[in-house]
Amino acid sequence: MSEPAAPRPRRWQRWVVVGLVSTVALIGVADAHVVSVTRTRRARVEDAPARPYEMVLGNRVFPGGVPCGELARRLEVGRELYERGRARRVIVSGKARPDRNYDEPAVMAAWLEARGVPAADIILDRGGYRTAASMADAAAIGVKSLLVVSQAYHLPRAVYLAERAGIDAVGVAASDGRRHPLDVLHMALREALARAETVVEVLVRGVRGAGPVPGAR
Repeated sequence: MSEPAAPRPRRWQRWVVVGLVSTVALIGVADAHVVSVTRTRRARVEDAPARPYEMVLGNRVFPGGVPCGELARRLEVGRELYERGRARRVIVSGKARPDRNYDEPAVMAAWLEARGVPAADIILDRGGYRTAASMADAAAIGVKSLLVVSQAYHLPRAVYLAERAGIDAVGVAASDGRRHPLDVLHMALREALARAETVVEVLVRGVRGAGPVPGAR
């Protein structure tokens, strides 16, 4: 007596599989595209080209005006670039929530001023609630060329968005610090998704921000 044939997958199940495979493939292609087109737009602190501006991208800050470890390492790179004469002015771009007494750019500016960067050479962008907004705000005040400071995992997307906003950008990486391997994997997956989303967003609506740099000085 022959065994009954295994049930065939239903049509909707096949379409689900095709859809998942296609989505993963598209994410991979978009991720690879962003990394590829920005690969040569990187420099170390010591050999970074001179630019009129540098931008330090924001991250979490804690009560009492304390930047998180990642942000402190970005700020240190920004300070060193300024001291070496690689940039004449520093844009500190991040999230600000006055209703919650939360202001990343203010903390970043205070950190730099305490370490010798003149207040007159610091521009606060309180509209940088996301990377695209930071780049759009910079373009809105006429920035055409700058150094972008962030961690290495973030730089491909940041430089990609800067260039799509019409800015000639070169990324300079700050240290990632010591991370658990699972954190590294999680960050890589999250950033791959973010890069794919960025490609779609740029294609659909370009690079937009909150308008001219709020709180600039």
